[in-house]
Amino acid sequence: MRKRWVRFAAALAVLAALALLVWANRKDIPEAARALRTADGHRLSLALLLLMVWWLNWTLLHAAARRVVGVGGYAELGRLVPVTLSSIALNLAVKSGNVAGLASFAYDARQRGLPQGRVTAAYLAAAQLAEVAFVVTLGAGILVVCADGRLTRAESLALVIFVAGLVVRVAAIVAAVRSREVVRRLWTLPARLADRVLRRPARAHDTSGADELYDAVAAIRDSPRATVPALCFAVAVDLLGAAMLWASMAAVGAGDRPLVALVAYAVSTLFGIVGVLPGGVGFAEVGAAAVLVSYDTPVGIAAAAVVVFRVLVMWVPLVVGGLIGYRVRTRPA
Repeated sequence: MRKRWVRFAAALAVLAALALLVWANRKDIPEAARALRTADGHRLSLALLLLMVWWLNWTLLHAAARRVVGVGGYAELGRLVPVTLSSIALNLAVKSGNVAGLASFAYDARQRGLPQGRVTAAYLAAAQLAEVAFVVTLGAGILVVCADGRLTRAESLALVIFVAGLVVRVAAIVAAVRSREVVRRLWTLPARLADRVLRRPARAHDTSGADELYDAVAAIRDSPRATVPALCFAVAVDLLGAAMLWASMAAVGAGDRPLVALVAYAVSTLFGIVGVLPGGVGFAEVGAAAVLVSYDTPVGIAAAAVVVFRVLVMWVPLVVGGLIGYRVRTRPA
């Protein structure tokens, strides 16, 4: 309960800071509104097309990961599209380090009678490959920023926090996959906690799913070359994200500068990851806008570009994925 109140207070603080930021730059609001009204329709259409390809690429990433662990593959692409879109929406709605999206795949596995352990392994593999790919994208963005001498203290701090969190998660995964017993204990942890809370007598829990997970992850560990296609799709996810920001910038008159879009995308995603609100709300917008302004984009135009970009990568996927997830849950098995 206390943790929930801390998060609520942090959210209020972030929203208050955003309100103050908007108020401090209120003179630029008319310029931003004008840029949005006169946005280039062709560039906006391109941005929407890139969003569709971005969705498809996420689905291909999950299909490739499932192929590696032996629980499906590209043949089930049509089935995976709604599951993937619902998973993306869950990850945007819940601050969970991209773990929340697993619920969509777990539900689909139960509906189809698929092995839960392997489905979990495939999802976790896709999520970790996406993080590895972002590290590559972030590295490219940081190199550009350092070459221009524009790396700020806030960006450096966010980078340190992200790297620290990534190291902890990778270390935990490495420790788990080296021991079947550790995986079993993590798998049965929720049930054991429920037993303790409900004061049930100690009992044996089913660990077949944990064994499937361990075997699937071991297969990935023993054949790293098989993960190359999935890693390529993961890198493409970030490149498409940067392309959407580039199209958003071009649509509102913020310039046709792919490298600036790459840097702004990397910093925006980084701030979104370390931010306290779901979907990186507030942090991602400020990070992207700050980069664009540092590259001599007027504040109003930068704000307009960020609004278009965040609608594409945050609000549209959240609404569409949420509706799809609701329909999937309510339709008969």
